[in-house]
Amino acid sequence: MSLTDTSEVFVSVEETALNDLVTALCTARPRLLSYGSPAFVPVSDVGDTQMPPILFPGTGGIQWHVRFSVPHLDLFDEDAPLPSQLTLGPGQFSVSTKVQICVDCPKDRHNQKDDLHDPHGDHGGDHPNEPDDPRWDDKPGKAQNPVCTAIELYAVGHLVGTTLDGQPALGFAVDAVELVDVSPDDLESVLECLIGQMLRAVLTTIRVPVSALRVGAFTLTPTVGPLIDIDRVLARGNL
Repeated sequence: MSLTDTSEVFVSVEETALNDLVTALCTARPRLLSYGSPAFVPVSDVGDTQMPPILFPGTGGIQWHVRFSVPHLDLFDEDAPLPSQLTLGPGQFSVSTKVQICVDCPKDRHNQKDDLHDPHGDHGGDHPNEPDDPRWDDKPGKAQNPVCTAIELYAVGHLVGTTLDGQPALGFAVDAVELVDVSPDDLESVLECLIGQMLRAVLTTIRVPVSALRVGAFTLTPTVGPLIDIDRVLARGNL
């Protein structure tokens, strides 16, 4: 049987090319990876997406920020090592990224008085958990006391067909998530549930237009796939 089967055209996209497309998309639209409440993200812009604070009695809303690094994809078979809890099977991809989670922890009045004499508290320097990001400097509504952590995140998933601006696109769905170096196990399970839902939501916004799959001067209209083969995405279609 020919590679085209009953279609007119067969194309494949190598793993490196797919990662280049995802990196270009996330670099041009970093807001796809960065979400936060007004103390961290005063307005939605090209760099960040504003969302409401977490409502909780007596707080006026908990201010928060979540940012993912540009995800790296590994198409079956496995080239990038995964945690032992995850297995990359045929037709799947793995994704590795790092997630930074911040909350604003306003200090009590006693600590605020101390800070009048030492603006850095007991640290004698910059807040050890404050993100190293110039966009935080002199920002209206800047968080008063951001406390942050960064966690390495791995997941496996599969490709899905979706749309982008009404046109066919390649999407990513998550099957399983694993965090690195989090203990105890029950805390890890809670965070995997929480961050896994965030990752799934983020990946729904990262869609590669099928128009990026071109054959010379022509655009492929897929009839089969895209499917994951060994280290590449395959598709059959018509011009």
